Amino acid sequence: MNKTILTIFLLFSTFGFGQSTTELKSEIDQIKKEINTLRNEINSVKSQNLYLKKALDINNPILKLEKNNTTYQITKVVGNRKEKTISINFLIISKDENKTSIIQDFSVVDLNGNVYKADLYKSSDTNPKLTVGVPINVKIVFKDVVDEIQILKLFNFSTRNEPEINSANFSKSIQEFRDLNVIWE
Repeated sequence: MNKTILTIFLLFSTFGFGQSTTELKSEIDQIKKEINTLRNEINSVKSQNLYLKKALDINNPILKLEKNNTTYQITKVVGNRKEKTISINFLIISKDENKTSIIQDFSVVDLNGNVYKADLYKSSDTNPKLTVGVPINVKIVFKDVVDEIQILKLFNFSTRNEPEINSANFSKSIQEFRDLNVIWE
């Protein structure tokens, strides 16, 4: 009799505490949803990392120059075969105060001594407002490039930086960058 009661008790306890297949399926579905959510979050973080890596590569300067508490960093020099142009991208960063920068008289000289003038219609704004510590991207396009130049011997331009507080207290300077490699596309 004791054996029968013990057997019945064990049978009921296993059925009573055991999970049904529907409960297990619902738990599996819930775990799958959580895994998919985590995968989506991981993919989102990966895409953000790629974006940040590209931003770091874009803003990695080829050449850097600092004058009058303003930093100029060449980030990209690209030639366009179809349009016969060369584009120079550079960042301008104010180190001391907010100011307006007037950039003008752009020219480049190749190894053969050819001088190219800027196409200001295809270039970006050449009078940027600078905020302390915030980089501003400027793109200057040079037209009528004769050959596929590999090196620009000289890239120069003049600047006039006018502080927001007192525009009469401006500073003028000439920026010169030498030996820039051109990447043709």
